Amino acid sequence: MVVLSGFAATPVTAGPAPDHTGAAAPADRPHTVTLVSGDRVTIPRADATTATIEPAAGRERMSFTTSVVRGHLHVVPGDAAPMLRAQQLDRRLFDVTELVALGYDDAQRPTVPMIVRYRSAGTAAQTKRALAAAGGRTGRDLPAVRGVAVSARKDRATTLWEALTGEQRPDVQHVWLDGRTRPTLDVSVPQIGAPGVWQAGYTGKGMAVAVLDSGVDETHPDLAGKVTSRNFTTEATAADVHGHGTHVASTIAGTGAASGGKYKGVAPEATILNGKVCEPRGCTDSAVLAGMQWAAVDRGARIINLSLGGTDYAGVSPLEEAVNTLSEQTGALFVIAAGNNGADETIDSPGSADAALTVGAVDESDRTAEFSSRGPRSFDAAIKPDIAAPGVDIVAARSSGSTIGQPAADFPGTYQSLQGTSMATPHVAGAAALLAQQHPDWDGARLKSVLMASAKPDPAAHPFEQGAGRVDLSRAGSQAVTSEPASVSFGLQHWPHDRDTALTRTVTYHNTGVADVQLHLALTGDTTTVFRLSETTLTVRAGDSASVTLTADTTGPVSPGGYAGRIIATAGDMRVSTPIAIEKEDERYALTLRNIGLDGNLAANTYTEVFAPGGDFQAAPWHPSGEVTIRVPRGRYAVQSTIDTSAAADGTQTAAVFQPVIEVAADTTVTLDARKAARVSQAVPDSTVITTRANASVSMNIDGNDVAFGVSAGGFPDMRLGLAEPAAPGLPAMSGVVFSGWARKGSGPGGVNSPYAYYAAEFVPGSTLVAGGYQRVFNARELASEVQTIHGHAKSLSARQTAIAIDDTGSVIGTLRMAANAPATRVNFYTTGPAVRWALQTQVGTADEQGFLDGPYWSSSAQTHRANSTGRREWGAAPYGVAFSPDNLWISRRADTIVAVVPQVGDAAGHVGFDNSQAMFSRLYRDGELIGDYEGNTTGASDLPDAESTYRVEQTMAGPGYAGLATEKTVVFTFRSARPATDRQVALPALAVRYQPSLDASGSVRGKRGDLPLWVQDQTGKKVSARTLGAELSFDDGKTWRAVPVAPNGTASVTYPNGKGFVSVRLNAADGNGTAVTQTVIRAYRFS
Repeated sequence: MVVLSGFAATPVTAGPAPDHTGAAAPADRPHTVTLVSGDRVTIPRADATTATIEPAAGRERMSFTTSVVRGHLHVVPGDAAPMLRAQQLDRRLFDVTELVALGYDDAQRPTVPMIVRYRSAGTAAQTKRALAAAGGRTGRDLPAVRGVAVSARKDRATTLWEALTGEQRPDVQHVWLDGRTRPTLDVSVPQIGAPGVWQAGYTGKGMAVAVLDSGVDETHPDLAGKVTSRNFTTEATAADVHGHGTHVASTIAGTGAASGGKYKGVAPEATILNGKVCEPRGCTDSAVLAGMQWAAVDRGARIINLSLGGTDYAGVSPLEEAVNTLSEQTGALFVIAAGNNGADETIDSPGSADAALTVGAVDESDRTAEFSSRGPRSFDAAIKPDIAAPGVDIVAARSSGSTIGQPAADFPGTYQSLQGTSMATPHVAGAAALLAQQHPDWDGARLKSVLMASAKPDPAAHPFEQGAGRVDLSRAGSQAVTSEPASVSFGLQHWPHDRDTALTRTVTYHNTGVADVQLHLALTGDTTTVFRLSETTLTVRAGDSASVTLTADTTGPVSPGGYAGRIIATAGDMRVSTPIAIEKEDERYALTLRNIGLDGNLAANTYTEVFAPGGDFQAAPWHPSGEVTIRVPRGRYAVQSTIDTSAAADGTQTAAVFQPVIEVAADTTVTLDARKAARVSQAVPDSTVITTRANASVSMNIDGNDVAFGVSAGGFPDMRLGLAEPAAPGLPAMSGVVFSGWARKGSGPGGVNSPYAYYAAEFVPGSTLVAGGYQRVFNARELASEVQTIHGHAKSLSARQTAIAIDDTGSVIGTLRMAANAPATRVNFYTTGPAVRWALQTQVGTADEQGFLDGPYWSSSAQTHRANSTGRREWGAAPYGVAFSPDNLWISRRADTIVAVVPQVGDAAGHVGFDNSQAMFSRLYRDGELIGDYEGNTTGASDLPDAESTYRVEQTMAGPGYAGLATEKTVVFTFRSARPATDRQVALPALAVRYQPSLDASGSVRGKRGDLPLWVQDQTGKKVSARTLGAELSFDDGKTWRAVPVAPNGTASVTYPNGKGFVSVRLNAADGNGTAVTQTVIRAYRFS
C-alpha cells in the first residue's frame, strides 16, 4: 500500500516503548499484533523494525525468523516455514508493519481475518465444518476464488493454526490474509468527447454501472433516484461517510442537477449499483470479492468500477483471480485504477489483472499525472496501464459526510475537487457505459478492445504511462476497426541472450464497418531497434479481418532493458492504437544454496532468505532436498538461513547461518553449514531461573545499508550463529549483541508469578559470535537491582513490564517482557556498564478473554545502572495527568508539518503515560481555524505557512478511568510557530502543569485541609518557571469551579468538603510569550 525500498534482515530485538534514538523523534504508541499462529508481536511505533515476541501458550520454545523487507518487519514462526515454502500461505500474514497499517493490530481488531481456498469446490462444506471445529468463524462464500472468508478470535488463533498446519489439516489449498485495498467534471467530461456522444442519443440510459467503493450518498441531487445499494462492510448502512464513492459515482452518472448541469457525469442517464465495500480504514479483500460477485453475477452489471487498489505481490491474488474469472464467466468489464504510486513498475492490484481495463491519469492537457502509477506490470513486464483518462483536479459530487477533498469554489456544499487514478477510472467506466448502450451485444472484452483501439495516444507519453492513450469517446462510438490483441506484451527475454531468437505475434484487425479500409501501419516509441512489422499497409474488407505479423528481436547489439511503443494504424480520420512491449532481461546467474544440518546431511527444515542490501530483490527459496537454485541479477547479495537442528519441534536448537556479502558474477554456490556455526549462550547467577526469551544477532553496514542477522528462541540449549562458505573477501566489521530474559522456574507464562526478573544484554564483537562463540556467565557483583512496585486498585489486575535495552547512540538493541499480577512487587536485575542503558514500560489493567489489557501504560526514560547498585521505582500511582519526558518530541514541527502526540496519563512518579482504552479526540487550530481533527491521541497538519502563527492543540479523553480516576481529561496547548530554519524535526514550545497531592494507595487525600504542590515542565520533562500559574478545583465533577490561590513556591492550600467525593482540577500556566496550557482532569483524586 506504500512505495517500499530497501531490505535488511534483522533479529526481533525491541519492545513496546517509544524508540529511543539519538535525536528524539515524533512520538507514537506501541502496537501489538497477534499473528495467525496466536503469537504476539509488539513494536514500539508503527514504523519500527524491532519488536518483542510473545509466543502463544504452549509455544514458548518456538523459534522465529525475522526480516525487514523494504521497511516492513516480518516475523515468521518456525512452523509456518513449510507452508510458506510451498506457497500455500500468504506472507502478509506475518508482515507486522502491514498488519498495523491495515488496522489489524490488537487494539483495533479482535480477530485475524483470512481468505481460505478449498482444494476443490466439492469439499467446501466439509472444509468449513473442519475450520469451525478448530475455532474458525466462516463468513462470506467467495466462489470467484473457490474460497470462504474466515476469521479467528485472537485468543483462539493457535487452535485454528494447529489445524491448518497439522498433518490432518482440512482440505485447504491456500490461506491468504483478508487484506485491505484503499479507495485511491466540467472540463474532463468534454475532454474525453462525451458531449458529442450525448448528441448522438447515447447518455447511458438503461445502463447500470456498479461502483464498488465507500458507498454513495443517495440524497445528493445529482444521484437522487438512481442508486441501488448493497452494504458489504461492518458499517450500519451503504451511505458514504467518506466522500470517495459519491465522487466516483457522480463522475460516471451524475446529472449535474445541483450545478445547473455544469458538473454532469460521463453517462448522466445511467444508474448506479452501489456496492459499499470500503470503510474508513480501507476495503477488505473479502468485502470486495463479495461485491464483485454481487455486481457481476447477482445484478448482471456490464460495467464495474473499482477505484481502489493495493500493492501487487508475486502471483495471482484473490482479487486478481476474481477479476479474470468473473470477466470470463459473465462478460463484465472491470474498470480499475492503476494506482497513485508515480514510479515505474508500481501498478496496483487488482488493476494488474489480465482482464482488467486498467486506467492511468492525465491532466487537462493529456500529460501523464505525476502521481499516476507506471508500468510495466511487476514480475512479467506486461503492459499496464491499458488506457488513461483525466484524473487531476476533478470536480464531482460531494457527499454530505465527506472528509476528503477541497470544496468546489462555485458550489462548496455539493461538489468537491479530488485527484488520482480513482478519479480517472470512472471517466472510462462512464465511457464504457455509453459504448455498451450503443452496442448492447458487446461483451466486456470487446468494450475494452474498442476503448483501447480508439484511444488518443500522446507521442510524448510512454505506453507504460498511458497504455493505448487517453480515452476518446469522439472516436470510440464510431470505431469500426479494432486490433486483437488490444495490446501485445512479449514479456521477458531471459539471460543469457546468446540463444535469443526473434519472437513473433499475430495482430489481427477486425472491420465491423460497411466499407473496406486500407490501414497504414507505423511504429512509434522506442521500437525502431527491436520491433518490425511484416506489412506497412493492410486492407481489411468490410465485415472481415486481416492480420499482420509483429516481430520483436532482441538479438544483436540491443542493450538490456524494456522497449515499448505502439502500432498506430490509420485510414483517413480513423485510428487504431495498439501498445507493444518487450523486456530484455539483464545479466543473471544461478545462485545455489546448500543447507547442511549438524549431522552433515542436507537439511530440509530451514527458512532461507536472499536479498540485495539497499535493493529491491528479495526471495525465500526452498526445496525439500535442502538444496535450491534461483536466478538472480548480477550484483551483491546477502543470505541468511535458519536451520532447525533439533530432533524435537520446539525450535530450541537453532542455527542462524549467513553470508552478508556474496558477489554474483557467475553461477555461484553458497553452503550454509550448521556445523560451522558457533554456540551462543548467557547465564545469570541464579539456579532457580529459566530463560523466557533468548536472542543473538550481528549487524554491519554494507554499501551504506545497515544489515543484521540473528535468531530468537525460547532458550539457549543449542543456539548457534555462523558464516556461510565461501568466506567473503573484505567482510565489513560486525557488531554483535546477545540478550535474554529470565524468571523463576514454574512461575507461569511470561514469569507471571516470579518475584524477580533478570535482564541481560551485552555487546560482543560479531566476529567472536560467529567464529569463536560466546558463553557468558554473569556474576552477582556485575548486576544492578531495582525494586518495582506496581500499584493496582483491585486484586484481579494483570500487569506487563517490558525492559528495553538501548545502546550509547540511543538505538534500541533488544527488549524483553515479563508478566505480573497487580498490585505487585518484583525485583529486577540488570546487566550493567556504560554501553547499555535500560528503559522500562509497564501496563496495568484487566485482561479480557484474549489476554489483552485494557488499562494505561507508562514508560521510563533510559538510564545506565552501576554494578552492584540498588534502586526503587513505583508505577501507576495517582494522580494522573500530562507528563513529558526527553525521549520524544511530543509536539513538534518539521518544515510545513506539525505533529502532536499528547501523553495525558502520566503517573505520580512522572512516567509518561497513555491509555488507549479511553475515547480520545485531538484537534489542531491555526489562528483559531480548525486544520486537523483526528480520533486518537495524535493530531497534526501539513502545508502550513512559513510565517509565524498562533497554534492550539486540544485533546479530550473520556472513559471509566484507571482506578475510577481521571475519567475525563482535556488539555489545551497554545504556542506560536513559524517554519524552522533547519530541516530536522524540532520541538515546539509546550508547557505542562504537574500536581502532586499527598494520596494514599486508593488515590485519596485524608483530612480536611491539605497542600496541592504544582510545578511546570517543558517538553523534556524539565522543571521550568512560568509567568502565571493558576488552579481551580471542583467537587461536583466540573459543574462548578472555584479558584484556589497559588503561593509563589507553587503550592495551593485546599480545604475539602465534608464527607467523601472526588476532586477535579483545572490547572493553567503561561510564559508570557504566547505559550500557555490549560489542563482539566475530572475526578483527579478522592477526598475523605
